[in-house]
Amino acid sequence: MRTSANLLEVKHLDREAWSVGIFLITGSSDGFVAGHADLHFDGEHVCRIALAGQHYDQAGAISVLEGKADAFMISWESRSHAGDTGLAEL
Repeated sequence: MRTSANLLEVKHLDREAWSVGIFLITGSSDGFVAGHADLHFDGEHVCRIALAGQHYDQAGAISVLEGKADAFMISWESRSHAGDTGLAEL
């Protein structure tokens, strides 16, 4: 597990070309849970999904971030990544 500042990687997912790290803030005595998921496709960082809200326990936060990451990957793979918008490069 990797750490960054007061964030701890609490879960890591590998799904085909995707790699997802789920990070949560650690050490909060008041029960506050915050964090994010970093999504990488073929080694390139594609997206960061932040946890919005303060009403999660650690298991709930992980579940929400994993669900949002899955939804992003499904959406990403269903879109065309061709064209000259500059947004399709990866």
